[in-house]
Amino acid sequence: MLWVALTAFLSASTAAAAEYVVNYANADTRRWSCRLCEFEKAAAQAGTLAAGGLNATGSEMRFGRDNGIDRSGGYLDLNAEYRLATRSGLLVEIAGRNLGLDSRDAALRVRKPGRYGARLRYRETPRNVASDGRSPFSGAQALTLPDDWVPAFSTAAMRRLIDGSSPVRLATKRRRSEIGAWYSLTPGLTVKSEFFHERKRGADETSRDFFYQATALPQSIDYRFKGVKAGLHYETRTVSMALTYAGRKFNNGADVLEWDNPYIGVVSHGRSATAPDNETTTLSFASRMRIGPGTRLNATLVRSEAKQDMPFLAYSSNETIDLPPFGGPGLDGNRELLNAAVNLVSRPVARLRVSVAHAVTDRRDRRREVILMPVLGDLFPTAATVAEGYDYKRARTEVGLRYRLPGGLRVAAGFRNLDNQRSNLEIAGNDELRGWLELTGAIGAGWQLRLRHARAGRDASEFVANTLNNPLTRRFYQAERRDSEWSGGIRFDSAVSGFSIGFDANLRKHDYPDSSLGLQHDRTNGWALDASLAPVPGTSISGFYGVQMRKSQTAGSVPFPDRKWLYDIEDKVTTAGARFAAKGFPHPTLDLSADYAHSDGAGDYRTTLDAVQSGFPGLVSRHRSVDVRLRYAWRPRTSLILRYYFEQYRAADWAIDGLGMDAIRNVLASGRSSPKYGNHLVALQVEARL
Repeated sequence: MLWVALTAFLSASTAAAAEYVVNYANADTRRWSCRLCEFEKAAAQAGTLAAGGLNATGSEMRFGRDNGIDRSGGYLDLNAEYRLATRSGLLVEIAGRNLGLDSRDAALRVRKPGRYGARLRYRETPRNVASDGRSPFSGAQALTLPDDWVPAFSTAAMRRLIDGSSPVRLATKRRRSEIGAWYSLTPGLTVKSEFFHERKRGADETSRDFFYQATALPQSIDYRFKGVKAGLHYETRTVSMALTYAGRKFNNGADVLEWDNPYIGVVSHGRSATAPDNETTTLSFASRMRIGPGTRLNATLVRSEAKQDMPFLAYSSNETIDLPPFGGPGLDGNRELLNAAVNLVSRPVARLRVSVAHAVTDRRDRRREVILMPVLGDLFPTAATVAEGYDYKRARTEVGLRYRLPGGLRVAAGFRNLDNQRSNLEIAGNDELRGWLELTGAIGAGWQLRLRHARAGRDASEFVANTLNNPLTRRFYQAERRDSEWSGGIRFDSAVSGFSIGFDANLRKHDYPDSSLGLQHDRTNGWALDASLAPVPGTSISGFYGVQMRKSQTAGSVPFPDRKWLYDIEDKVTTAGARFAAKGFPHPTLDLSADYAHSDGAGDYRTTLDAVQSGFPGLVSRHRSVDVRLRYAWRPRTSLILRYYFEQYRAADWAIDGLGMDAIRNVLASGRSSPKYGNHLVALQVEARL
């Protein structure tokens, strides 16, 4: 059969060669590389430079949250790629993307396959949130109120709240630099090293309170994150081993947040700790070994240690409370993690693949026990409590079988057992057993089928009353659970007509039979349909439509009197899109592509108490976008690229819409609203091939 297929392929190729002339100059080989090529290669260079400008109108923070186009106006649109291959085998690659925007990404890579290599990379990641909020606070770590501020018991009585507030820009920018190098000591032994430095700065919204009086605060963000990695890698045809050391250090330049109290009270200002400085070291060993022609053994061993010993802040900024001192200057936290895993994969016969895996994770909190005196709202001290470490141990065993049936179908089955043991938690441990069955493959005439079913049961230990929580409550990740999952799809592909269509569906249910309060059950289901058509070479039309829904129910109780209530949530997201792409349309020198996409989301929330149902206003989001690109081959090596992009977004959130700064007497809000915008973007680029 193989000989007949090979003969037919060669015959078809000969006939095709007689009919068509292959133009190898059209092949894009910029990313081609050969690690095993030791022969001389002719010097070659290739690259593109695309420069131009773009103009955005109606821009909004959410539109530019990741790309940096958060304001109306002009921007530089610059992208570049370059690759040089010398006769000696040295490869140099330069890539730059979005160089004129706040989302710029630039990289340089130099390597000689089999000998050495080095890379440099710099990238920026913006996260723009909102600019429509207002706040009377100014400053960074120490937030102060205006000099003429008069504290009041309620927000409505704060005379300087509205006119004394200024706009607040909630946005951060992350800058990351990376450098790495590797060198082959021998043909099978390589040493590697990496270093990175990252800094994130900006402002985010947080909230603090004095017992029942809450305040929205613009929190300063300023942290540095750096790390180093070094490793030794050994590889032959049968064995591969890697030993790696990694160290990371986090430093928070805004580790304390202080703010003036805008309310009347005995406390004039508040103080709160943010993320503390910490450092982590990790030593890992990974190996892979071939045992015979069809068996492979993989093993990993990872040990890491995290430390944190920042000085404690005072219990409270209320100086009228007499509190005992801390037992020590800091936490002296030391957390150790050990992870070991082994995986055996074998093909005892040609059609059967067997996989057996076992992994153990053991985390131990080595910090000392600390006796703390919590203070509610900086007003009332409570009874002393002991802050203890949290340890856990997880063991996972998994067995999987995959068998190839005659005719192209494959059947797979397996099970996984997961055992969790914890300390100092309400549920000391649980054990979960999951099994699955899957059928995939071709069923003839261009049709592909996929079906999967999985069931799982998790048994939890008895509730341990070591907290003040209601003993009827079970946290969803600890409680007894029953899980059922169905998923599948069918697809048709025709190589002759260029037509493809597919349908996928999924259903998953979780039930918590032992939880009288808390999450009772949730259900997720959805389906999607997609199709594409290529009527002529170089032209394609495609589209998709999908719906995803989730329903869940939570039970609670009202203490006075003790009555149970139910909280139902139903979320639904509908997405659809279409794409048209054509080369040489509507003219041989033009390439055209057009994309349309929309997504509608809705959330309904209802509470039932004593058979009386009351609902919250629905949450709504609506997104529409159109993206049209036209490429004109102006010269043999130069093209003009014109792009038009339109995005419209509407959202409604009753928790923030219409909520003025003084709408709630004991909550000083920022007055933000759900984003609503319609943004137009026009870009023109000149792209030259070097």
